[in-house]
Amino acid sequence: MGRLRGVVPTLALLGLILAGCRLGEGPPPGEPTPPEAATLEGPALAEGPTDEDDARMSAAARLVAEARAALEAGNPAEALDRVGEVEAEYAAVPGTLEARWLEARAHRDLEAWEEADAAIDRFLARGPATTEERSQGLFLRAEVRIAGEMDGGVEALFQVPDDAPESILEPAEALAMETAGAMSLRVLRDLLDEAPRHPRLYPAFQVELATRRALMGDMQRSRELAAEALELSPGSEVSERARNLAEGRVDALDLEMVSLGALLSEGGPPSLRNLSQEIRDGIEVALAQAEGEGLPVRFQVVDDGASPTEVARLVRQLEDEGTAAMLGPLDERGLQAAADARQGAVPLISPTARTLPSGHAHVFSLTGVDPAAARALAGLARDAGVGEVVIVHPRSPEMEEEAGYFRDAFRELGGVVRRTLVYPPGTTNFAEPFEEVVRLAPQGLVLLLPQDQVEMVAPQVAYFGVDDLEITILGNDIWSTPAVLEAVNPRHTDGVLTISSGDGTGGFGPGWDSFVEHYEEHFQRTLRSPLAALGYDAARLLMHASREGGGSPEATAEALDRIRDFPGATGLISVVDGRIQRSYTPVLLQHRQLIPFRR
Repeated sequence: MGRLRGVVPTLALLGLILAGCRLGEGPPPGEPTPPEAATLEGPALAEGPTDEDDARMSAAARLVAEARAALEAGNPAEALDRVGEVEAEYAAVPGTLEARWLEARAHRDLEAWEEADAAIDRFLARGPATTEERSQGLFLRAEVRIAGEMDGGVEALFQVPDDAPESILEPAEALAMETAGAMSLRVLRDLLDEAPRHPRLYPAFQVELATRRALMGDMQRSRELAAEALELSPGSEVSERARNLAEGRVDALDLEMVSLGALLSEGGPPSLRNLSQEIRDGIEVALAQAEGEGLPVRFQVVDDGASPTEVARLVRQLEDEGTAAMLGPLDERGLQAAADARQGAVPLISPTARTLPSGHAHVFSLTGVDPAAARALAGLARDAGVGEVVIVHPRSPEMEEEAGYFRDAFRELGGVVRRTLVYPPGTTNFAEPFEEVVRLAPQGLVLLLPQDQVEMVAPQVAYFGVDDLEITILGNDIWSTPAVLEAVNPRHTDGVLTISSGDGTGGFGPGWDSFVEHYEEHFQRTLRSPLAALGYDAARLLMHASREGGGSPEATAEALDRIRDFPGATGLISVVDGRIQRSYTPVLLQHRQLIPFRR
């Protein structure tokens, strides 16, 4: 944190000015002439009997005046020399406590934070002459501790009396705003739970949290916090920010920021409502982690109600408001509607749509069919010595697309696809395709399945005699996910060759550990579902690209196209040929573990 400069009024402890300079000499050229000294008033530096000899009182007053003049002229080291003389020779003279105040300020100007803190503590312990002087001392202590990143800085700030003069409360409130802006979201939330409701200072922290909630798209909580702040006694700047937030006018805060949109289905069917909450949590973790990284980012979260018509309306609205990119929608229908409704180049990243609309540029999905996965699986089959395969998959657009990528890649590597067997939706008995596999007796069987079907299909591989063949079973990347490994009995997965977008040993992507750490710190709860990681990665990709592009949709889209090896929680992510693709590791499944495959 940079050096903080609050407004710390000089103590008014001088009376009449004596004539003459110290030791009867004129000041050196270029140095200010110190004011003439007078008898000081107030407590002495030292406890006990006071020294009220006229000559010594005059000498002490002269030294204090010289220290003050040096400090005001920007010579804190000289001020400390004069303070040292006062302490050594005149500590019992009444009024010399001002020297301790000047010492604290001099150390502050030299950024000697611990020395300044010790001096101000001694000043306060000795008992300043007036309530105003004590308030000045309390504020200086807060300023020093916060600037020096010392313990107890915020606590000291809240000790500034709420009835202090405006000349103290105004800089104290400014320091509160600056301090709140530098806090992490978690620390800021904790502070508001624990801090006293100082009528002038507490609102500064409330308004900062209200601003953060607005940037995260939580406008309801933002309005509530702003309204609560206005019920206290904030100053004019905090009041203005609070009124803007209470009325939902984030743009009126005049923040230089990148604006992003998020289309979630919080008013849709239960499955999409739950998914929307997971994705929102991931967005929030990404924003909390990114605090202080370049331009602030605002995610305007809107509810599309899982309605394509509402999606189209919201996309046009967000475009009109200058949104650089959008996260969502969550399903294929919504993504199609959003892509169709765009009037410009604003890019879209859906965390969860399985297929992409055709004929649209800069429309992505984190869970769409990945050509890199098909290529990796084809390469694994050839590395395992498999020259011919039969493919089995359900009839669905995404599985047919995945099978197409695999066939092309496998053939390019010299492999032969003997047959592709497609079963209809709702199939529960796989006798027909697996009996055909037994009849064809290929070297390899490639099972391209969605997650919810692996548990049903895998046991029937052995049941219908496929295991009796000398055959290599290969599965798409779904087989390597923790959800599948936990749900399927290992006797049905042991020996399957597959691929993983994680580290090949059961982990997720290179950013997974960081995501879990930030998630659990932010929400103060254990992560129970990996779905939030999709919202996290989508948000981080958009934030990265929008900052690279300076906040315009066109430049953000171009920056997305340049992404290579982005360390996501869900894998090492690149954008290649208009699609999000990941890096994959070949693995062997054994006892619910991923073992890196080596031929």
